[in-house]
Amino acid sequence: MRREKDHRSFDSLLISAILHIIFIMILASYITITSRNPESSISVAWVELEDQNIMVPRPLVDESYLRRTVPRIQTEMNTQASEGIKASEVAQVVAPARNVVYKSVELNPRGIKDIDVVPDVMTEAKLDPGAGLPISGAVTTGKGVQVGRGLVTGRTRVGGGAGGKGGLSVLSQGSMPGDSSSSLPETLKSPTRLADDEIGGMLMGKGNDVSGHIRLIRVRHGLSDWWQDPTALTGLVDWLNKNTRIRADMKVAGGVLSLDDPRIFDAPLLIMTGHDRSVTIENNLTQPERTGGKLAESLTPAEKAGLRKYLVDKGGMLFFDDCGFKGLFADEVKTLLRSILPEYSLENIPKTDELFSCYYNLASIPRGSEMFWGSENEGKGIVFPYIQGIRIGTRLAVVFSRKDYLCAIETVEIPSHTQLRYRYSPDVYKFMTNLVVYAMKYGAITDRSDYN
Repeated sequence: MRREKDHRSFDSLLISAILHIIFIMILASYITITSRNPESSISVAWVELEDQNIMVPRPLVDESYLRRTVPRIQTEMNTQASEGIKASEVAQVVAPARNVVYKSVELNPRGIKDIDVVPDVMTEAKLDPGAGLPISGAVTTGKGVQVGRGLVTGRTRVGGGAGGKGGLSVLSQGSMPGDSSSSLPETLKSPTRLADDEIGGMLMGKGNDVSGHIRLIRVRHGLSDWWQDPTALTGLVDWLNKNTRIRADMKVAGGVLSLDDPRIFDAPLLIMTGHDRSVTIENNLTQPERTGGKLAESLTPAEKAGLRKYLVDKGGMLFFDDCGFKGLFADEVKTLLRSILPEYSLENIPKTDELFSCYYNLASIPRGSEMFWGSENEGKGIVFPYIQGIRIGTRLAVVFSRKDYLCAIETVEIPSHTQLRYRYSPDVYKFMTNLVVYAMKYGAITDRSDYN
C-alpha cells in the first residue's frame, strides 16, 4: 500500500513539473514576441481640445454655368466729312459686326441678371483735308499686264513673315529720322495732290521731315521682260502711302512709259528691270501675256536720245534693278549707259552717301533677292555687297543695282520656286523710299517751292 502511494506522489510531481515547464515556455514565447515588435504598441494619452470653428463647404456650382456666352457690343459710328473734301480722301468708318466672345468664368447662378445693352452711339466728325493718311486705290502695271493684288494665284499680300532657312531679315536695320516709322510727323501739312492727268512730283517740308506726292513710272523696253516683278511697284505705292507722308500712285498710262515718250520728262524717277535674254526667251517672258515675240538688239536711237535728255538736260533719275541671273542683261545695260553717257562713269556708291540716310537711316545696304539666284529657298548670303551709280554733277542720276530689289518687295506670289515669305524684306522698302525721296530732293523734275 505504501509503495503504491509513493508512486502516485511521483506521478503528481512529474505532471506538475511538466505543466510548469509548459507555462514557462509559453511565458518566454510571449515575452520574446512582444519584445521584438515594439512598434506595434500604441501610446494612449488624453488631451483636452479647444473649441474649433467648423467650416461649411462651399456649394458646388453647376458646370453648365462655367462657360456662358457673353455678347460684346460694338458701338456704331457715323463719320460725316465736311464739305469740299473728295470722297476718295476720306476713310470710311464701318462698324464691325457684333461678335460673340466665349469667356471661361465662375458664376453664381443665383446672382445672374439680365445683361444691359449699351445703346448705339452716333458720332459726327468734321475732318480736316490734311488729316490722316491718303487712301491708295488699285493700280495696274501697264497695258496688257493683268497681274495685280490677289491675281494669278489668288493669294493676297504676305505680311512679312519670318524668313526660313537663309531668308531675308525682317528685322529693321534702319530708323526714320526723328521718330519711329509707325508715328508720322504731325507738324507736316498734307501735300497738295498732283492733277490726275499729270506726271510729276512735289515735295514740301524741311530736311528729312518731308511730305509730298509722286507718280511712279516703269520703263517699257524691248531688251528683256521689262514687266518682271509686276506687283513690286504696287507694293511700293502701298508702303509709301501707309508708312510715310509721301503719297504715290501710277495713275498716268498705267505707270508704264517707253524712253522715247516725251512724258518721261515729267517723271522724277524711272524704274527699269529685266532678266537675262536667255531666261526671258526660254521662259516665254517677252510679253506680260506670254504670247511670244522677239527681243530688240538694242535701244532705238530715239530711246537713247530720250534717256540722255531725261538724265542730263531734264535732271531725272533712273533706277536699274537686275532681275538675274548671270549678269548678262546687267552688262548689256552698262554698255548702253557708257554709250549714252560717255563722259560719266559708273562707280560704287559709298555707304555714307545720303541715298542711305535721306529719309530712313539705313545701317547697311539691304540684302536683296540675288541671294536666291540658282539656289531658290536656300539663301546664299550677300552676293553683291555694293550698289553702283552715275553722278551728274553732285547728284546721283543713275542708281545701278544687281540686288534684285524689286523681287524682294513683291506683294503677290507669282510663278516662282522661291517662296515669297523668304524674299520679302522691309529694309528694301526703306531703301526704295529713300530712292524716291532722293529723286525728289535733288532731281530737277519736282516742285520744291514749299521745301526748305
